[in-house]
Amino acid sequence: MIKHLPGVLLFVSGLACAQLSTFSTTVGMAVLCLDDVEPGFFYNYMSQIKPPARREHGAFWFKTSEQLFGAPLSEVFVSDGSTRHSFVGVVSALPPDQLAEAVAAAAPAGGRFKKRNPADKYSTFVSSSGAEIAYQGKNGKLFCRRDRVRMLD
Repeated sequence: MIKHLPGVLLFVSGLACAQLSTFSTTVGMAVLCLDDVEPGFFYNYMSQIKPPARREHGAFWFKTSEQLFGAPLSEVFVSDGSTRHSFVGVVSALPPDQLAEAVAAAAPAGGRFKKRNPADKYSTFVSSSGAEIAYQGKNGKLFCRRDRVRMLD
């Protein structure tokens, strides 16, 4: 077993590097609702980088300094199974309008957002794929939410 340890360590460190290099693709496609929203997968993905900082509001919250399509992030959140929804999302230091612009400029198809209510200064932004950008204080929170009941059908 000891003779295999260096190979295992190399594999694990390589996996961590691969995760960081594909962060925008892996997490980005899910938060844009262009890929599966599988909380278990994203919990494991983020936990291999670092453990969750907290668990609240039906989610595990992971601190991060990654960028998503060029937008700086402070947190990733993943549903913990305690609510009727499955979701994955990110919090950026950018306000929602700037986050929507940054994602639209760098993300693949499905990254375009419109204000749900153009007359409301604090309106949520939505994409045609179902992703949302909302205010979290002054920051933008981008997420994809799926109803777990409908996912079982």
